[in-house]
Amino acid sequence: METSSVIIDIILLSIIIVPLAFLVIYTTRGENKAKMRLERLCKEKGIKLSAFEINGDTLLGLDTEGKKLITSHRKDIEKEFQVIDLQELKECRLKTIKLSKHTLDWVGLELLSATIKKDIPFYLEEDEESPSTDSLVCLQRATKWEKMIKPLLKAS
Repeated sequence: METSSVIIDIILLSIIIVPLAFLVIYTTRGENKAKMRLERLCKEKGIKLSAFEINGDTLLGLDTEGKKLITSHRKDIEKEFQVIDLQELKECRLKTIKLSKHTLDWVGLELLSATIKKDIPFYLEEDEESPSTDSLVCLQRATKWEKMIKPLLKAS
C-alpha cells in the first residue's frame, strides 16, 4: 500500500512542479534576453545602465551618470528604444487613473518639459497581453522609479 501511495504522490507532485518550473525558466530566459538586447543598444549609444527593470511589457533603464532614462517595449526593443535626457525635463510625477474608489485602471509615470509630455505605463487594466501584475505592486514600482528619477532632473 505504501509504495503505491508514494508513486501517486510523486506523480501528483510532478504534475504540479513541472509546469511551474517550465514557467519560471521560460519567463527568466525571456527577461534575460530582453535585458541583454537593451544593454547592447545602450552600449552602442554610450549609455551605462545603473538600474534596470521590466514592468509588464515596459523596459526601463537609468543611467545616473549621464542622466538618461531608457524606455522600450519588450516585444520590439529595437524599434521602441528611446533615450530621454532627464536634464531636459522639468518634472517627473506618479500618475494614476482610477475606475472606482478601490480600482486602479492605469498606473505610470508622467514626464514633463516645455515640449515633451510622455507617459510611461506600469499597469494597464485593459491590456490582456501584458504579463499580469497587481496594480498596487506596479504603483510601488512606479513610486520607486519616480524617486530615482527626480534627483536627476534639471534644477528648476
